[in-house]
Amino acid sequence: MRISTRHALAVLLAGSVTAAPAMERVQEADRTLDCAGISAEQERLRGVVAAGSGERTLGTAAAGTAANVGAQVAAGQVAGSLFGALGGLASKLAGATAQATVETKMGPDDAAKALAAQATARQEFLTRLALAKDCAAGGAGTALSPEAFDQVAAAPPAGTIAVTALSAASVEPALSEPIVTLDSAGLVDGKIDLKGKTIYLTEYRVLFDVGGEVSGNTRGGYLFGTDYGSTRATVTYSVSNMDVAAYQKITDRAFADFKERMQAAGIQMVYEPPEGGGIYEATEAGSTPEAPVFGKQAEGYGGRKMLVMVPTGTKWVSRGIAGIGAGNIGKRIEWVKQNRDGMSVTQTVNIAQLESSGSGSSILRRGSSADASSEMTVGNPPSEFLIQMHAGGGLMKMTRPVTVPGAFANFRTVSTYDSDKDATMRAIGVMQNMMGQGANKTVKVEKAVDIDGPAMARLSLQGLATVNQAIADRLK
Repeated sequence: MRISTRHALAVLLAGSVTAAPAMERVQEADRTLDCAGISAEQERLRGVVAAGSGERTLGTAAAGTAANVGAQVAAGQVAGSLFGALGGLASKLAGATAQATVETKMGPDDAAKALAAQATARQEFLTRLALAKDCAAGGAGTALSPEAFDQVAAAPPAGTIAVTALSAASVEPALSEPIVTLDSAGLVDGKIDLKGKTIYLTEYRVLFDVGGEVSGNTRGGYLFGTDYGSTRATVTYSVSNMDVAAYQKITDRAFADFKERMQAAGIQMVYEPPEGGGIYEATEAGSTPEAPVFGKQAEGYGGRKMLVMVPTGTKWVSRGIAGIGAGNIGKRIEWVKQNRDGMSVTQTVNIAQLESSGSGSSILRRGSSADASSEMTVGNPPSEFLIQMHAGGGLMKMTRPVTVPGAFANFRTVSTYDSDKDATMRAIGVMQNMMGQGANKTVKVEKAVDIDGPAMARLSLQGLATVNQAIADRLK
């Protein structure tokens, strides 16, 4: 019988693949649990969680050691004698199985880790149930009606929020609420003299973070006879329910707030384009539901995808590698003589905290890590200014971003790729080890961001208004 490569791989690796048993977060028997039963179940779950914890950092097994290579060679020799003409291929695949066995001993297998995650979710529910039953008071606890139990069971897990989809309709009530600004003292740095000048606001842009990527990596190295392989961890995220019309509502309300705060501070501006044009022309259309406009923003070991928004009826100034460029030189000379100036204002609303272990040698670093989690900050783009004047050259930047407290989104993992779980990559890694080279490891995680519309509107407007106030305080 002819054995295909795929079949040989299945035969060799069959013993290393285990299906993870399912554990429901809420079980029907929970309706009758008293406080003693909840405590006993929690104790059992602690053992399950402990058995699945201690996952090794990406890169722990990246270096090929003598013992590891020896095990692979031995397994490869046995496979070679069994598979005859397929001995070369089978040796490599058997080596992959040996590699899997060695690495499994370094931490729990996939089934144990999956079960531990399920047990953790169940522990969280049982804690909620114990609180509802008032188990802290002692005894069997308060009996819950079927409706009360269902309410506890339906509550979202800790760390998540109930989400109302982002839409123009869902954000409108939140945008009509009174705005309470955060601390804006010392938020803006720079000096601009507006005294005696006619100021035209050429553009007011808001860039909304709707996706991005962050990574950490180590470079392969060689030390004392051991070849250490490289590692790379990458996390991407994207907004799953992006609604441009909702972002437009937020932008328009933030712009109205800007004008109100300028007027309250005694700062006079002209919000209509100047007759005859200005130093810079706002010619680029902002995002619409039919044609969203995106930009890229580099940040540390990652970057963000930004949705470009401007107030309804306005446009923004095109930018290149050198920013907004030199503009109309003739108009600049003319405006300086006439005590005129133009102003560009740009703010960003970031929804993710990007964390990275950075980059370095695998000899010095145990592995790589990266993560993107929910956090709202309002600031200016890293490569741009909060305010840029057109004629006088005045500039303002923020000394720090505004961190806006509050939950507004769930970051959920939708897919994970681990090179250790890829049979082909495993085989390649084993061959690298057998040649005295460290295997390269890769982990990629993709997250979807489910935004709660009312919370997003309320918090982003709070942050934008805080920056508006800081601008007014600095300019007056």
